[in-house]
Amino acid sequence: MQLLKKIIFPSLACVSLLFGTACKNGKEKYTVYTNLPQGAYTLTEKNFDTVEIGGYTPNEQSFPEEDTSSYTTRGYTLYAMFTDAEIIVADDFTKEGAEEKYKQFKSDLSALLTEVSKCVSSTVKDSDIYNFNNAKAGATLEIGKTAYEVLSTAKSVYTFTEGFYNPALYYNIHAYGFSGESSHPESAEDLPDDALIAKYTDLAKRFGEVTLEEKEGRYFVTKPAYTVEADGEVISIKLDLGGVGKGYAVDKIDALYEKYGYNYGYTSFGASSMVLKSNFKTGPYTLVLTNPRSISQDAFIHIPARGEKLSTSGDNEQFYRIDGTRYCHIIDPETGKPVQKGIMSVTVIGGSAAEDDALTTAIMCMGKERAVKFIEEKLTDKKVVFTCE
Repeated sequence: MQLLKKIIFPSLACVSLLFGTACKNGKEKYTVYTNLPQGAYTLTEKNFDTVEIGGYTPNEQSFPEEDTSSYTTRGYTLYAMFTDAEIIVADDFTKEGAEEKYKQFKSDLSALLTEVSKCVSSTVKDSDIYNFNNAKAGATLEIGKTAYEVLSTAKSVYTFTEGFYNPALYYNIHAYGFSGESSHPESAEDLPDDALIAKYTDLAKRFGEVTLEEKEGRYFVTKPAYTVEADGEVISIKLDLGGVGKGYAVDKIDALYEKYGYNYGYTSFGASSMVLKSNFKTGPYTLVLTNPRSISQDAFIHIPARGEKLSTSGDNEQFYRIDGTRYCHIIDPETGKPVQKGIMSVTVIGGSAAEDDALTTAIMCMGKERAVKFIEEKLTDKKVVFTCE
C-alpha cells in the first residue's frame, strides 16, 4: 500500500513495504490528527497541518539492559494470507544452541501462519470460515480454537466500535471487485445497483447475531437465521476476516518471540500489521509513514517505537477511480459502499495487533469528527495517527 512504513537502522538502511499506485503529486494540503504527545513524533512534511487530540495516557515501559555487542540479525519471508510476512530476529548466534533454537523458531512460525491462514480464510475449502460461509442460515458448526479466538475479537471490536468494524460485508466487498476478482467496475454503469447493495448491507448488520460458545474445550459458532433475497437467490450472512486475521497472526508471532526469548527484531505482515521488539543497536525503531497521496512516497511523520504492536489501513491500499471518484477496498458499514468520508489512512499503535487491525478499519469508516471523539473517549491506551484530505 502507499502508506509506507520504514524501520530505520543506524546505518540508515531501511526496510520498506509498499503497495498500490499513487495518483497525485503529493503537494496538496492535508491534515494529520494524532493523540501522540509533543516529542513523541516528528512531522517531516510541510504540506500537512497537525491537529493534536487528547485522551492518550502514556504507558511507561521498561526494557532489560543487555550486552548486545555480539548480536547479528537473521531474516526471512513467509507468504501467507495473500501477502508476505517478513520476520527479523537479532541474537548472539555464536552461542551454543542458538542456531538450533532459531531453526525451531522458524519451524513453529511457519506452522503458526499455515494454521491461521487455513482457519480464517474464506476461500480455502473446508476452513472454518469457508464452512461457516457455506452453511445454511441458523446452522451451528464446530470450529477450531483459532477461528473461535479470531471471531471473538471480531465480535468484541464490532460491539466496541458500534458496528463500524463489520466483517460481514462479504457480499459488498465482492460486488465492488475487492476480493480477488479478475476485474472491477470500470464505469459508472458497471457499479453494483444501489438496491442490491442495500440488501447486502442489511444482511451484514446481522453480524451481532453470530453466537460463539465453548463447551468442555470444544468451540462452536451459530450462524444467524436471517436471510435476504438478492439477484433471485436467497443468501445468508458470510464473513471476510481479512481485516483482523493478519493482526491475530502478529499477536501469535509476538508470543513466539517471547517463548524463544527473542527481545530484538520485528515482524511486518504485509506492511499492515507489525510487532516491533527492540533494535539491538539503538533501542527504538523509527516508524515512518508516508503521505497516502504522494507519488514520490514522501514521509510525513517519524515515530520512535519499541515493544509495540500496530496496524495501518488506508484508502490507497487497493482502489480504482471512476469519473474522478476513488473506490477503495474498505467498505463503509453505514452505506455498504467503499468508504468516502475524507480519512485517507489510520495507524493504531499499542495493545493487540488483532484489535488494532480492526480498529483502523473502523476509524476509516467513522469520518473525522466521530473518529476524534472515539479516539479521545475510548482509545486512551493506544497511539493513533490518521490523515484527512
